[in-house]
Amino acid sequence: MAGWLLVAVLGIIWVASLLPIGRLRGSAGSSVEEFERSMDLLAETHRRSTGRWVVMPRKGSRFSTPRDLGRARLRRRRRQILAGLAEATVLLLLIGLFPPLHAVLAGAVVLVCALLLYSAMLARVRAAESARAHAVAVRRARREAAGEPVEHGAPPPPATAPADAPAMVDDDVHVIVRHSEEVDVEELRVAAGAR
Repeated sequence: MAGWLLVAVLGIIWVASLLPIGRLRGSAGSSVEEFERSMDLLAETHRRSTGRWVVMPRKGSRFSTPRDLGRARLRRRRRQILAGLAEATVLLLLIGLFPPLHAVLAGAVVLVCALLLYSAMLARVRAAESARAHAVAVRRARREAAGEPVEHGAPPPPATAPADAPAMVDDDVHVIVRHSEEVDVEELRVAAGAR
């Protein structure tokens, strides 16, 4: 009888952990932000003003592009997968601690391996993204140093240096050496006087 009671208690724990009751409510921070947005909308409904309504991001935040929204969804999905793997691993380890259910520890070992592999994959993806962002920043800085127009919202085109462009020795150094015949002294004097 005690064995069946233990299995019933573990089954109830298993069902309670699998049901997404806590996840449906959201975090306290997001509910506070949602409440503030609702109150702002409610306050604005009773004000009669002429003109057009323009939807703008909050002060200090920038516009989100579809690419940014896709990245945020991808990050959220990765975070959910990582949390799900961790929860399932801990749950199987706890279940496997009871003597009649030691066989469950084999599944816990499999989940630990999956968790480690997924974490390694996430670290590798993050390193690749940071390397890509650094390369984009270096290309943008080179284009700005060369005097080419740079759009900060759009990704820069692939870097193709013209044949007469000076070679960059180090990414942190942006020095262009010119002959004295190439320098317009009057422009330099005007620019120095403007400061």
